[in-house]
Amino acid sequence: MIMNSLCALALGFALDMIFGDPDRKYYPVRLVKRLVRNLEKMLRQAYADTPEAQNMAGVMLVVITLLITVGITVTVMIICYKINVVLGIVFEGLLCWFSLSGKYLSTDLQSVFRAAKAQNTESVHRYLKRFTDRDVEGLGLEDCIKCAIEEGAENTVDWVIGPIFWTMLLGGAGGFFCRVINIMDNEVGFRSEEFEHIGKVAAKLDDVVMFLPARLGALLMRLDTAFLKLDSKGAAEVYSRDRKKSPSPNSGHPMAVCAGALNIELGSDEYYGGRVLKKPRIGDSYRKAGADEIFWTQQLMIGSEAMVMITAVIVRVVVYIAYLGLIK
Repeated sequence: MIMNSLCALALGFALDMIFGDPDRKYYPVRLVKRLVRNLEKMLRQAYADTPEAQNMAGVMLVVITLLITVGITVTVMIICYKINVVLGIVFEGLLCWFSLSGKYLSTDLQSVFRAAKAQNTESVHRYLKRFTDRDVEGLGLEDCIKCAIEEGAENTVDWVIGPIFWTMLLGGAGGFFCRVINIMDNEVGFRSEEFEHIGKVAAKLDDVVMFLPARLGALLMRLDTAFLKLDSKGAAEVYSRDRKKSPSPNSGHPMAVCAGALNIELGSDEYYGGRVLKKPRIGDSYRKAGADEIFWTQQLMIGSEAMVMITAVIVRVVVYIAYLGLIK
C-alpha cells in the first residue's frame, strides 16, 4: 500500500495538472459543497436558534459530512483494491485529483495578474470571486491585489500543500479527508454572524488539520524564495516576526513569507457578508503592492507544490525501504 498510494498521488497530481477542476456540477468537489450547504440549511432549522443548539448542529454537520463523503470513498477504495490492484490505484488516484486544486489556483492567479496589469478592476473582481469568499466588489485595485496575494498564499496550503501532506501520511483517503474539511470551513466557517455558531466546529477542525501543512508550506515557500531570487532575508525576518499576527493559527505563516519575500505589507481588512474582520498588518510597506507581486505569488505556489511532491516521494520511498528491511 505504501507504493500504491505514491503511484496514486502521482496519477492525481498529473490529472490536476492536465484537467484542473472541471467546471461540471457533478465534479466531486462541487458535490461536497452542495452537500454541506444542504446539510447546513436542514440542521439549522432542525435545532433551536440558540448558540448551544447551533453549535451542536455544527457538530452534526461535520460528522454527517465526513461519514457520507469519506466513508463512501474509503469503502469504494477498499473494494477496488480487493478486485484489482491497478483498479485500486486508479480510484485512489482519482481521490488525489479531487483533493488538489493546484492548476485551478494557478490559473486564477494568472487571470487576476493579467486583469490587474491592464488596470481592469471589474475583471479583477470577477476572477477574485473564483477563489475567495470575501466581499470584493467595493475594493480598489491595490486592495484587490493584496487580497489575491493573501488568498493565493493561504490557498496554496489549503488546496495544495495540505492534501499532498495528508496523502503522504494516510494515502488518497487522507488527502480527500483534508479537502472535505477545508470545503466545510470555506462554506460555513464562522467569519460572519450567520455562521458564527454552526460553523465553529468546522473552522476549528480545519485549524487542526492544516496546522502542520501551514508550517511545512511556509518552509517550502522560503526555500522557493531563494530559488526565485526574491528577498530570502526579508522572508525569514517577516516570518519570524509576523507569522502569529493573523487571527488564524495557520494563515499567517504563508502570508508572512510572501510579504517578506515581496517587500510589501499584507493583512488588509476583510469583509464577509458586510461584516468587517480586522486584520493586523503583516510585513513592511517598502513598496506598493502591484500586479507583478501576484505573478511572484503564483510562482511561489508552483514551486512549493513541486517541492512538497518531491518531499512526499522521498518520505514514501524511505518508509518503503524501511518496511522491506523489517520484513526480511
